Amino acid sequence: MLAAVAAVLALAFARGIAAPLQALRDQAVALGRGRPAPVLAGVPAEVAAVSAEIADAAQRQRERTSEREGAAAALRSETQRLEVLNRLGTALASELDRQRLGDAVVEAATRLTGAAYGALFERVPEGPEGPEHWQLLSLTGAPREAFTRFGLPRVTTLFSETFAAGGVVLSEDVTNDPRYGSHGGMPKGHLPVRSYLAVPVVSGTGATLGALLFGHPESHRFGSREAALVEGLAGQAAVAMDNARLFASVRREQDRFEAAVQAVRGVLWTNGRDGRMTGDQPAWAALTGQTPEQYVGFGWAEAVHPDDRAASVESWNAAVAERRRYTHEHRVRRHDGVFRTFAIQAVPVLDPDGEIREWVGVHSDITEQRAAEAALRESNEEIQRYAYIVSHDLRAPLVNIMGFTSEIEASQDDIRTALAGRPEASRIDADLAESVSFIKAAITKMDGLINAILKLSREGRRNFQSEPLAMTALVQGLADAQRHQAETAGAAIAIGDLPGITADRVAVEQIFGNLIDNAIKYLAKDRPGRIAVTGAVSDGLAVFHVADNGRGIDARDHARVFELFRRSGTQDRPGDGIGLAHVRTLVRALGGRIDLASRIGEGTTFTVTLPLRQP
Repeated sequence: MLAAVAAVLALAFARGIAAPLQALRDQAVALGRGRPAPVLAGVPAEVAAVSAEIADAAQRQRERTSEREGAAAALRSETQRLEVLNRLGTALASELDRQRLGDAVVEAATRLTGAAYGALFERVPEGPEGPEHWQLLSLTGAPREAFTRFGLPRVTTLFSETFAAGGVVLSEDVTNDPRYGSHGGMPKGHLPVRSYLAVPVVSGTGATLGALLFGHPESHRFGSREAALVEGLAGQAAVAMDNARLFASVRREQDRFEAAVQAVRGVLWTNGRDGRMTGDQPAWAALTGQTPEQYVGFGWAEAVHPDDRAASVESWNAAVAERRRYTHEHRVRRHDGVFRTFAIQAVPVLDPDGEIREWVGVHSDITEQRAAEAALRESNEEIQRYAYIVSHDLRAPLVNIMGFTSEIEASQDDIRTALAGRPEASRIDADLAESVSFIKAAITKMDGLINAILKLSREGRRNFQSEPLAMTALVQGLADAQRHQAETAGAAIAIGDLPGITADRVAVEQIFGNLIDNAIKYLAKDRPGRIAVTGAVSDGLAVFHVADNGRGIDARDHARVFELFRRSGTQDRPGDGIGLAHVRTLVRALGGRIDLASRIGEGTTFTVTLPLRQP
């Protein structure tokens, strides 16, 4: 009986404990799978205590899991942000195209800030294309028309600070921002924007390069973290944009220089600071057919004509040693074996501390020019010989005319005696005397013209002797020699600081002596005369100006006054019209040119341009 009772009690106890134990097992399984495990109710205290511990453990496990998932999400987000920044950094360091650079910056900043829209507006400084203005460079998150159809951002209170480089502008909700709406609010059809972030892009020198603008249709999407992030990107973008602009400027200058070289049929080359050719020289290689191994150092001289080679190397080394502009001329063998004549100009390129970085030179083909000049010289020599022969042949009959006129003049007394008592004797005697005087005047004029032609012919054939000339002292001497005429005319002559040249002294004295004499001769009578001789060096040439405040020359006569026997204006001064023709002949013979600028009643300026050194 006791056994039966015990069995019954054991069965009852087993059934009473089995259910709570099963529930505890289920809780443990839920804990292991990370599911919620609520505390059991209506169970023995011991079981309830165990159940509570399991429930707490499950809760802690869920919290740790949630923390791990949050940390993993944050890590993934930070990793993605770093990847974006890394790609952007690479682009900023290597990209020199403004458009691609702007696109990369805006796309990266839009992703990093979570913006719906991003834009980069670029400031275009005043230049050949027009006044300073702003233009949309890059855009993301919306079609370009969404911005461009509204034009540039208006200069509202909200926008003006950014475009004036005033700093970061952050608005959690522009619709509630007191800076918004000063121009009537958002235009109809504009992209919906509530969260707004704008950062100016400013270079290291303080120049405003552009502005980054971001927006989102929801409020409170941007904070200090996003503002700091974009501000950092704007600093990097400024450096990259500066580099891109500098690169574009260098490319423009390089293209302009190469175009100029091509325009003059030039061959561009560079040499190292020591004056030796090195590196890739495609233009020189194309001209001569030399390889880099052949033209390196002074190997280029092998392409120069043997008769010109030594002088070319010697003069080049002298220019390099003296750090001065190099001007030379020699013949170069082209890749097809034909020799062509080239004029060479080379200049040193200096770095900021004044040291020579390299030499840049241009060979310009002047073969046809030299051939034309030779033909012109031959033609001029022929003309000079012809002028000399004609002048000489004209003098022979003129001498005869002079002789017969003298005989007629000597026979006047005999003729007067033979006609004595005749009714027309007095008239015939007077007509004869007048005719003889006209013939003598014509002979004198003709003799002067022949002498002028002979003088010009001799000047054209004269061999010039070059010597260094201190031009200030030389021209001052000419002015002193004409001081009496100048004082008589009430004129003052001022001589400036003139550049020295190497040329024929006699020719230069004749040039400036004639010009000063003309200035004195044709001063205005109604005001004191002022004559000034000034000069300077320009583009390797000596430029002299002889200016007066005299009568002036009519514009129609500017070219004619240089013609032989041609004069301008009122002929109340002695002259035969050969002075300026003679001056132009001498200037051209010295390798220069003469120009004039003049206005009636105001004065005249003659400009004489001469080489600094005559060969």
